[in-house]
Amino acid sequence: MKMTLRSLFALIAFCTLLTVTAEAQQPPASTPQGWPRSFTNNGTSFTVYQPQATSLDHGVLSFRMAVSATPQGAAAPGFGTVKLTGIITSNPDGMTVALNEVAVVKATFPSFPDQAMNYAQAVAAQSQVWGQSLSQQAIQANLAVTQAESKKPKAVAVQNPVPKIILSQTPAILVLVDGQPALRPVAGSTLLRVINTQSLIALDQSSGTFYLRINGGWVQSSQISGTWTPAVNPPDALAPLLQQATTAGNVQLYNPQQGASSATTPTVYVSTVPTELIVTQGAPDFQPVSGTQLLHAANTSSSLFMDVAKQTYYLVISGRWFSTQNLSGAWQYVPANQLPADFTNIPENAPAGTVLASVSGTKQAQEAAISSSVPQTARIARSSPGSVTYDGAPQFSKISGTELSYAVNTATPVVKVSTSRYYAVINGVWFKAASPSGPWSVADTVPASIYTIPPSCPVYYATSVSVFGSTPDFVTVGYTPGYYGTCLSPEGVVVFGTGYNYVPYIGSAWIAPPLTYGFGAGIACGLATGFAVGLAFDHGWGCAPGWGGWGGGWNDSPNNSFNGNTINRTYNTQNNVYNRWGNNNLSNVNRQQLQQDRQNFDQNHPQASSDMNRAEQNYKEDHPQAAQDLHQDAQRATENGDFSRESLSHDSSHLGDNNVFAGRDGNAYRSSPDGAWQQHNNSEWHNTDNSFSHGDVGRDLDNQRFARNAGGFRDSGIGGGRSFGGGGFRGGGGFRR
Repeated sequence: MKMTLRSLFALIAFCTLLTVTAEAQQPPASTPQGWPRSFTNNGTSFTVYQPQATSLDHGVLSFRMAVSATPQGAAAPGFGTVKLTGIITSNPDGMTVALNEVAVVKATFPSFPDQAMNYAQAVAAQSQVWGQSLSQQAIQANLAVTQAESKKPKAVAVQNPVPKIILSQTPAILVLVDGQPALRPVAGSTLLRVINTQSLIALDQSSGTFYLRINGGWVQSSQISGTWTPAVNPPDALAPLLQQATTAGNVQLYNPQQGASSATTPTVYVSTVPTELIVTQGAPDFQPVSGTQLLHAANTSSSLFMDVAKQTYYLVISGRWFSTQNLSGAWQYVPANQLPADFTNIPENAPAGTVLASVSGTKQAQEAAISSSVPQTARIARSSPGSVTYDGAPQFSKISGTELSYAVNTATPVVKVSTSRYYAVINGVWFKAASPSGPWSVADTVPASIYTIPPSCPVYYATSVSVFGSTPDFVTVGYTPGYYGTCLSPEGVVVFGTGYNYVPYIGSAWIAPPLTYGFGAGIACGLATGFAVGLAFDHGWGCAPGWGGWGGGWNDSPNNSFNGNTINRTYNTQNNVYNRWGNNNLSNVNRQQLQQDRQNFDQNHPQASSDMNRAEQNYKEDHPQAAQDLHQDAQRATENGDFSRESLSHDSSHLGDNNVFAGRDGNAYRSSPDGAWQQHNNSEWHNTDNSFSHGDVGRDLDNQRFARNAGGFRDSGIGGGRSFGGGGFRGGGGFRR
C-alpha cells in the first residue's frame, strides 16, 4: 500500500509524540506524568497547573503557571500566578528539551501577598527539577496557538515560478537532472555518467543511448528528456557501474518495494528543469468537500481541487497554489490570499483539510507561521570538531547586495566576511576560522551582516541558524525550520523552498543547491499533527534536497527513509540535526530522571506502552499500512467526538483537574464546565461577566484552553476514547527503543 501525504502527516504526529508520556485511560493525577503536580516546601503544600508558554526568544522560554498554595494549618488554598523564564536546550533524545536557570519574573498571590516571592521561588526551583524532560512538540504547539494572533514572524521575499507540471493517470516516476547533463568518464569503459542527479544515468558513447537504472533493470532513451523504454540489451559495462554506485551509496536506484512485483515498468519522466509530477489512479476522482463548492481528487496523494463555481482547477505544490481551467493546459500562480473563499471553509478533519495551513488567514496557517519561527536549541561544547571539504581549492562568489561572499564548491555553507574571517554552518552550528580551510572552532558570536544574506543566495538557509549565548565550556545554538527549507511567504503561509532556481556547482563533483520543486512537499498544521512538513514521493525522485539539515548533497548520503517508490522526509523534533553531534559534544541531561519517567509510564499504562512500541516498530520497518492505520485512528477520534477548534477553545470536559490557568493580568482563572471562566478572588471562585470573554484576557485564556486541549489531543497518541487532560507541556518521555 502506498503512503499518501495525508497518512504521512498522521504518522508524523504519532511518531513525533510516540515517546512523550501520555495518559491513556484516566484524567491526570498529581504524578510526574500529568498536570496538575504537587510538592511541599517549608510546610506549604503547592499544586502547580500546566505551564503556559508565552514566548521563546534566543533560547529563553517565558511561561506562566497557575499555582495554589496551602500553608500549614490554613483552612483553604490560595490561588496565584507566577511568571517564569528559563533557558531551554535540546536533549540528546531529540524529542525533549531541558529547562535550566529558571528565574522569577513576577508573582501574584492575593491571599498571601507577603509570601508571593517566596512561593514563586519555590515553584521556580521545583519547575527546574520537573523541567529536565519537556516535550519539544508540545511547547511548539503551545507557542503556535497562543501567538498566532499577536506575533507576526518575518516574511521572506520568495519567488513563485510555475514549475513544469506533469499529470499522469498511470504509475510514473519523476527523475530530476540539475540542469543539462554533466557527463564524466566511467573508468575502464566507454560510458559517461551523468553526475548532476542522484539517479544512476549513463550515456553509452558508442550508440548515443542513455540508460537509467529503475525497478531492478534498465530503461533507455536517445535523449535525456525523451521517451524511456525497457532496455533490451544494455551494455555489459553497466554492471560494474551499478556495483560501484551501490557501494558508494549516494544514489537512488528505484528498486521495487519489498514484496512487490517488478514486472510493470512505470512511465519515466526525466526533467532538467523544476518539475512536479501528479499521479492519479486513473482519471481524477473528484469528491465533494463538505460545506463548500469545492471538489477534491481522492485518488492521488497530491492536493488537487476543482472549484465548481469558477470551473477552475487548483493545485498546491510546496505550499504554493497554481490554477488552470484545463488540466491539459497551462498553469498559473495564485497567491494564497487570493484563493476562492471556500478554501477557508474546508473542514479540518476532512481528507482535504491538510491544505488549510496553505490558505491565508486560517488558524492553521497562523499556527504554522509561528511554528516555523520556533527554534530547536542545544548547548554545544566549544571543543566540538568541525571540518569543511572543497572540490579543489576554495572558490568564492560575491553575495548580491552585501560585502560577503560564499564558497561555491562545497556542500557546507561557508561565508567569507573578510580575508581573515570565515564562518561555516556544520550540522546546525556556526563555526569560525581565519582561513577557508580552517582550523574551525565553534563560534560564540556571528556577524550581523550574515543575516542580511538574501534568499537569492543558495546559502540563505544558513541564516536560520543562530547563536543565543555562551559559557566558558558551551555555546547555546539553535535553528528554525528554515534550515530545512521552509519560508514564510508575504501572504502569511509557510512554503517549502525560496522558489529560486539556483545554479549548481559542477566540477569533478556535483553539489546540489536547495531546490523547491520535485518532492511533493506539503505543509500541515492540524489538531492531530501540529506543524509538519512532509516530502512524500509516491512517484520516485531525482535530486535530493541535499543541503543544510537534510545532510545530503555531494559526498554525503541523504537522511531519508526509502521504501520502493516511497520516500518520506519530515521536519519534526525526531529529525533534530543536533542528534548528529552525539552526547560527548552536548551538555549533559538527567538521564536517570528520563529513565524513571519512562518506567513509571510503562508500569502504569502497560497497554498504551505496548501499543506505542508496536507502532514505532512498524514505523521503523517502513510499513505503509501502519501510517494508514494511524490516519484512520485520527479519523475515528474526530468522528467519535467534537474535536473541532471551536469546541477545544471552549470545552472543559477533557481537562479534568488541570483546568486552572494563569491569566495575562496575573489572576488565576478556572475553566468551568459550561466553557465560561471563573476568577479566584478572596479565597473563592467568582463567575466573570459576559464582556470578559470578548476582552484581551478572555480571548487569551480561550487560546490557552485550546492549546492545552490540542496539546493533550496530540500527546494522547491519536487514539479514540483516550483522556487527554494532562497533555501539552508535558514532562517525561523521549526514549527511542
